[in-house]
Amino acid sequence: MTDVGHHQSSLANASEPSRDGGAPSAGRLPETLRPYFELPGAVKLLCLGSFINRAGAFTLMFLTIYASEQLGFGLTFATNCLGAFGVGSIVSSLAGGHLADTFGRKPVMLFALFGSAVVLLLLGQVQNRWLFLGLVLLFSLVTEMYRPAASAMVGDLAAVSERPHAFALMYISFNLGFAVAAPVGGFLAQYSFQWLFAGDALTTAVYGLIILFRIQETLKAVTEHRQPGLWQANGDASSIASAEPTRQMEQKNQRVPWSDAIRQIVRDRTFMLFCLATVLTSAVFMQAFSTLPIHLSQLGFSKGQIGWLMSTNGVLIVLCQIPVTHLLQRFDRVIVIIAGELLLALGFGLTTFAFSALMVFTTIAIWTLGEVVQAAFKQSMVADLAPSELRGRYMGVFGLCHAIGTTIGAPLGGYVLESGGPQILWPGCFVIVLLAGAVYAVIYRSSVRAGWRGMKDSLFCQCFISPATFHRRSLRQQPCLARHCRAVSTDQWSPSQAASGPGERCSGRRSHER
Repeated sequence: MTDVGHHQSSLANASEPSRDGGAPSAGRLPETLRPYFELPGAVKLLCLGSFINRAGAFTLMFLTIYASEQLGFGLTFATNCLGAFGVGSIVSSLAGGHLADTFGRKPVMLFALFGSAVVLLLLGQVQNRWLFLGLVLLFSLVTEMYRPAASAMVGDLAAVSERPHAFALMYISFNLGFAVAAPVGGFLAQYSFQWLFAGDALTTAVYGLIILFRIQETLKAVTEHRQPGLWQANGDASSIASAEPTRQMEQKNQRVPWSDAIRQIVRDRTFMLFCLATVLTSAVFMQAFSTLPIHLSQLGFSKGQIGWLMSTNGVLIVLCQIPVTHLLQRFDRVIVIIAGELLLALGFGLTTFAFSALMVFTTIAIWTLGEVVQAAFKQSMVADLAPSELRGRYMGVFGLCHAIGTTIGAPLGGYVLESGGPQILWPGCFVIVLLAGAVYAVIYRSSVRAGWRGMKDSLFCQCFISPATFHRRSLRQQPCLARHCRAVSTDQWSPSQAASGPGERCSGRRSHER
């Protein structure tokens, strides 16, 4: 990653972003690392900027402690500030996705980064509680526009088979920065909270400068034409019919109006279930940054100790994300996500019994492993579901789900901690995450009934046998015997490739590469 700035991807060829990522010779690379070095250079540069930005992201990490103790606003008001952050995120996630699809990814990212740097400087100077709350809301409205635009840009740059690795690398960079920010922020907070706001603003602006001078726009370079997502073809006529407006819009290369985008997203039943589970998980995961620091402070841990314990999350993600993603790439994505949900439930549930530093470390390690297991697969699943013309808005809705979870989870967690105590809060988190896992189980069951499992980056045979039937068979085991079929790669298939009448059978087995 040290030389990533010298290998920015060129978008001169719009149909195929450059694969020059400055990678060493493939023969000298371990199999686990090769996919990451082969990613487009612009993806690596975005990861570098994400690390720099996150390494200075002190504000939200210590916001509840700052508001409740330093400013004297109280626990409930402090967690309500994070709830206000979630409210702003709901608006900005949708707006950011729409603007990224309309005006481009880069302008939205620049506005979000430079604008949030200014708001952070103002936030550190405010002493009035309501003005402070208003600035937190404004901060979320501006900064959260960045996420759907950045995710859409990564989805533009990476091919389908590369997306799990691209989002995994982005996630590693994000959490490597968090591993730096947690102890550094805890150290600075013991001397002056003003350093937290100034440092956060500085690193945010630096990331903005990287994008301004080193990243090119990707929206106009995307020319892929495919169906709204293989996950949507679940075997009924309504799902197939709902894909038609999007196919027509992509073929005409038009900007998709909000009404058509919302209609397409709402009809995507698998994505709607996915969103429900994401809201439930996010509401619980938000406790790690809202009520957990306060809980640890109530147990007698110092700000420095809290910072080091919280850095466990980032360190473990950096160490485990690449090997875990490589190991789990071969398995069904929904099963992997369910396994992650079970680990999250166990980790947060065991926090009830964590009173020593060792036990707190153990619980954080458990739910961090759950986060690692599912992180790359969730974002890549959304990118796979979304047609290119709607990818920003799909990512915006995905971010919206996290924002709703934040809006609900932070104030509700603060209320439960203050009124019922940790003996109610953490077991409640355990139950909620189990419910999210049950929703993913419903998604998996539906996929099995439809005759296929998961989204795997291999060669598949896909064809419409009839207008209401979707046929999908892996060519690794046997050839397809359907008469209405053309066997193609998952990242190249589109409904127009399905034969409309009787045709030739598949030629037989075809090789594929992982």
